[in-house]
This record gives sequence, structure tokens and C-alpha cells, in this order.
Amino acid sequence: MSTETNKQKARAFLESHDRGDFVAWLAALSPDVVVHVNGGEVMTRDQFEGMGRMMSSAFSNARHIVDSQVAEGDWVATRLTWTALHTGEFNGVPASKRPVRISGAAYDRIKDGKIVEHQAQFDVMGLMIQIGAIPVPA
Repeated sequence: MSTETNKQKARAFLESHDRGDFVAWLAALSPDVVVHVNGGEVMTRDQFEGMGRMMSSAFSNARHIVDSQVAEGDWVATRLTWTALHTGEFNGVPASKRPVRISGAAYDRIKDGKIVEHQAQFDVMGLMIQIGAIPVPA
């Protein structure tokens, strides 16, 4: 596939999560996808789905805004901004009804039209501060 096609597949993956379309979101992933999020343990597709659904239940009106993308070979790097409204419990923190805006990056390896490896890094500290779970640093 061309790098432009791979970039579109990576964008469509993010957009499907924003719509809450987990059928399309899962269809974008290879059954044996390898997922790394914020340096944590490797996740399976099922574990990643659980995380995605948890995020959707804790944050409404979520949107991945693609700030830029670069693709080379099978890899797509996406620099993005994620916005949402904290409307449900998140990691023990009750809904604050606060809007959030954090930066992040996603790296997707695409083979035969499916994401076979997904790596993501997000500003979790910034998120926790914005929902009131951590005091604002002095």
C-alpha cells in the first residue's frame, strides 16, 4: 500500500473511535495486533478494546485532531491533540464535567491494510491535572 493510503487508514482508525464505532475500530486492527500505550505492558487486541471502551465511557465528545502525519514504508507517525469532556469515572476519579485537551502521538505499522502494531503516547499527567485528580503544580 502507498504511504498516503496508510496515513488515511491511521486517520480512519482514530476517527472510528471518535464516532464510537467499535465495529470499524476493531476492523482496522489485525487480529494479532501488538499494542503499546504509554510504555506499559504489551496489550492484546481484546485488552486494547477494553481500554478503548473504558475511555469512551469516561469521556464524551472525544476527538482526535491530527496535527501532522509522516509515513515511511509500513509505518505512520501521527502527532495529535485529543479533546473530550470528562463525563464518567476514570481510574477512580468521578466525572468532573471538565473539558480536557492533551497532546499525543501514535505510531502505526500497517500490513495488508490492517494495523499490526500500534504504539501511542499521551500526556496522562496533563489529563489527570485537568480532571482534578492531581493538584496543579506550583
